[in-house]
Amino acid sequence: MEPPVSVEDEASHLIQLYGGDAAKVMGEIERQLGILMGRAQTLLSLAGLTITVTGFSGASIAHSGPVAAVLLVSGLVTVLLGASLSMGGILRIRWTSQLKPCSVEEALKAAIRVRNEKTRAFSRSLALLIVGLALYVGSVGVLLLKNLAV
Repeated sequence: MEPPVSVEDEASHLIQLYGGDAAKVMGEIERQLGILMGRAQTLLSLAGLTITVTGFSGASIAHSGPVAAVLLVSGLVTVLLGASLSMGGILRIRWTSQLKPCSVEEALKAAIRVRNEKTRAFSRSLALLIVGLALYVGSVGVLLLKNLAV
């Protein structure tokens, strides 16, 4: 895997690629931020589904034993942490028009930095969601295995 391109190199490349057209250059970053927003909403939907299912079956799972209860609560807390990071780190709004007046290149660099921050937040949020769902599924597995033993 190649090392990531620096913010400066990416900004120069985008400006060159779009012939210095500020609207097209910023539109590309806007499109990428839109992708991150859509993926963050998907993560939130999965987290919401997990919380909803817990409302219906959480007590049954927890009653199947302490291991299932610990897995359930750990999974739910981890999913909520992932959702919180998604809301605070990705869906948080910061307008590029709020930047002090600067060149297109400086505005683009600032927008790329914002995009990179949100991408890192998405990666952490996704990891938390995966771990939380795995713990949650583990609690369901304990419930199912206990029912087999009965």
